[in-house]
Amino acid sequence: MKSRREQAIENFKKGYNCTQAVVLAHADLLGISEEQAMILTQSFGGGMGRLRQVCGTVSAMFFVAGALTGSAEPRDLESKKKNYALVQELAAEFEKRNGSIICSTLLGLDRNEGTVAKEYAEGSTPEPRTAEYYKKRPCTELIGDACDIIAECSAAKNIG
Repeated sequence: MKSRREQAIENFKKGYNCTQAVVLAHADLLGISEEQAMILTQSFGGGMGRLRQVCGTVSAMFFVAGALTGSAEPRDLESKKKNYALVQELAAEFEKRNGSIICSTLLGLDRNEGTVAKEYAEGSTPEPRTAEYYKKRPCTELIGDACDIIAECSAAKNIG
């Protein structure tokens, strides 16, 4: 049986975006169908709709954290506190391993972090997945790191 890391990397290589790849590898744990996982996370790929903001693998970690620790009760401040603490821990660990949680930085793009201005947009069309695409992108390693971090934090906190 493949690890979640291996499943997620394989998902990415099949053409799913980075967020979809990670969440899809955890769909069974989250109690959602693969189709739901793909639909609910499509917008987060490419650093939020290819805006190159928060890395899609980081968004995936947050999605999983919410599904595992979130509350449907809006006044449950203790649940929010615990969830936000977990999100911050996940982000800090990812940044420690990779230097940033921002897609454009991770990809080495010459951009102003946090800028959504039109002159920085790469457009909405995803690049074709070719051998050259995979050579210039650290995404498979980032996807693997996100899965490892989810597993480590989940085990440490006895969730999932």
